Amino acid sequence: MQPTARISLFEDKFVLGILVLTVLIAVFGGIFLSKSPSGPTVLNKEESKEALSVKPDDWIKGVPEAPITIVEYLDFECEACQAYYPITKKLQEEYQSKVRFVVRYFPLPGHKNSITSATAAEAAGIQGKFWEMHDLLYENQKTWGEKTAPDPSLFTEYAKQIGLDMEKFSTDINSQQVLSRINRDKIAGGSLGISGTPTFFINGEKIPNPKGYDDFKSIIDGLLPSTQ
Repeated sequence: MQPTARISLFEDKFVLGILVLTVLIAVFGGIFLSKSPSGPTVLNKEESKEALSVKPDDWIKGVPEAPITIVEYLDFECEACQAYYPITKKLQEEYQSKVRFVVRYFPLPGHKNSITSATAAEAAGIQGKFWEMHDLLYENQKTWGEKTAPDPSLFTEYAKQIGLDMEKFSTDINSQQVLSRINRDKIAGGSLGISGTPTFFINGEKIPNPKGYDDFKSIIDGLLPSTQ
């Protein structure tokens, strides 16, 4: 299915279901966090600003001097994230010089392969192929999502498709370095008050999830005149 068709489907038929799904994820994610023995420490405004500042090893599309930065916390197994994927991909192509898009990991506890899919993306990133793996994970989510047990081998074929060194990929996907990188995002997200995915921040401010491409584009366009 072409991206424009998927966007239209999202806006015309799918938006209510996605919004309900996002609310449910947020509710159950919040319950999970509230039951954590220590729980996340919610940051103040200045600390939040620092947490949302772009890091050297963030995964980014767009130019550093872009007046708008959008940070998305995602879970590759999240259906709502997958529904936003064609929207954010189109926006990335349209606003290459005006918006810097940053994606960060926030694997949810209810998804058995939320962490393994994130490790696949991060391991691919070590070989310079993060975005290729990012796209394949979303485009094939129906194939690997909602499995009953974690299984890193699910993503071996995708690694082959994008031409990775398979020996290195196998080592990296199971490495502490990769897991620590994902956990860093997860901890930071919890400290920002995130409990569900996707969660978007624009120039350091959390926004309600847009209702579709036109809504997202309108938000961006509304900010551009005052930032140029």
